[in-house]
Amino acid sequence: MGGSAFSSLPDGLYTPRMPRGVYQRVVSACHAALRELFICVATPIEGPGKNDHGDIDILVALERRMIFPNTPNDSVPKKPHELMEAIRGLLCAEYAIVHPTGESANLAIRWPSDMEHQITTGSGPCRPDEIPCHTEASKDKYIQVDVRICPDIDQLCWTLYKHAHGDIWNLIGSTIRPFGLTVDEEALWLRIPEIEKVDRRKAKVYLTRDPVEILHFLGMKVEGFWSEPFESVDALFDYATTCRLFWVRETPDGDAKDDASEAGVIGGDHGRRRLTANDRRRMNGRPVYRRWIDEFIPGLRAQRKFIRKGPGTSVEEMRAAVRSEAFARFFVQPEYKRRLREWRLKRESEQVKSLIKEVVPSGLDPPFRSVLVSAMRKILMEGDASFGVAAPPNVKDADGFYDMQIIRSFVENNWESVGKVSWEIQQQKAQEAMRLKAGSRNRQV
Repeated sequence: MGGSAFSSLPDGLYTPRMPRGVYQRVVSACHAALRELFICVATPIEGPGKNDHGDIDILVALERRMIFPNTPNDSVPKKPHELMEAIRGLLCAEYAIVHPTGESANLAIRWPSDMEHQITTGSGPCRPDEIPCHTEASKDKYIQVDVRICPDIDQLCWTLYKHAHGDIWNLIGSTIRPFGLTVDEEALWLRIPEIEKVDRRKAKVYLTRDPVEILHFLGMKVEGFWSEPFESVDALFDYATTCRLFWVRETPDGDAKDDASEAGVIGGDHGRRRLTANDRRRMNGRPVYRRWIDEFIPGLRAQRKFIRKGPGTSVEEMRAAVRSEAFARFFVQPEYKRRLREWRLKRESEQVKSLIKEVVPSGLDPPFRSVLVSAMRKILMEGDASFGVAAPPNVKDADGFYDMQIIRSFVENNWESVGKVSWEIQQQKAQEAMRLKAGSRNRQV
């Protein structure tokens, strides 16, 4: 297969998978060329056991001229599209698919002319002027280079961490997800369960984007993570199991309990049926993840490894424990509680509006009923006393939440009087509006 970004072009560029030697040589050449423009140039650590590669991923940050300016103009940052055009020139890219923001692009460069035939060893790094530009001998063979311009060094380091070792975060991410933790392209987050049921984005509370902090929080070793690829897929799997939140469910079916209540990865056929939509896509496109689900986890269960039983091991209990640990380590409890309170108040506000509309008799004349419902909402939710009656003093508790029974009783006992007053006020406003409109027409005549 190989890089596929250019397969949709009219002529469909040929971007075959690169033998390891070609990959290493072109990565070295591309890095050397891009360091003329950027201080930081890096490629994520590759996954284990790879003898060939479909494309090359490169991250860049800190424009060199701005760090070491020679003229006053050097302190003025270039726009992403300008930088990407410069990158394209440095890499001699003949084709480019640039993201609308200009911050990332798929570039197609020529295959090295002296490495046309498949090889297993490279010929060493090459100078920037040895980037594989146009040659007749390699005119039909391209390499896809995906470049991303990071806004700062922190984003570059985070992206290197998130994409290191290929599929490792597919494994760790699926392990920690049931316990309310999410790692995405930005950071590690703690999810609020009440909110994520209706809005996953708003449910996330930021914890950290420090790779070392995350590994420590998950109980995993930092040493060796940044140095080189794992020797094998099995070595990567073994490292993933060092996460302190990893264990295997004793029985795939949950042993007569509700599956959702038990913690632990499942794997095998039972695990396949419980995968999320994203996980199912990974199963189709990521052989390492497929092997993790189909072979590795069932193998651990057969050997009765990483099986944990007893009190405190349900998903709900573990999620509560992880939440408390996150509060203590990252000091996010105030933000968590603030976000949850605001969300509850907003949700409750909608519930109060619905309750008022529900309690007001449905058989009333529609215009009258609409005015009455609006007046009740103003009295109970805005403290409006212009309708001759005030909201009960205990309609809200100390935290600002409504007492639904008090609201129900208030509407049932006062709708007739409030309806009469609110309708009279509405009629007076309508008559005044008609007078003003008539006066305006007379002045125009």
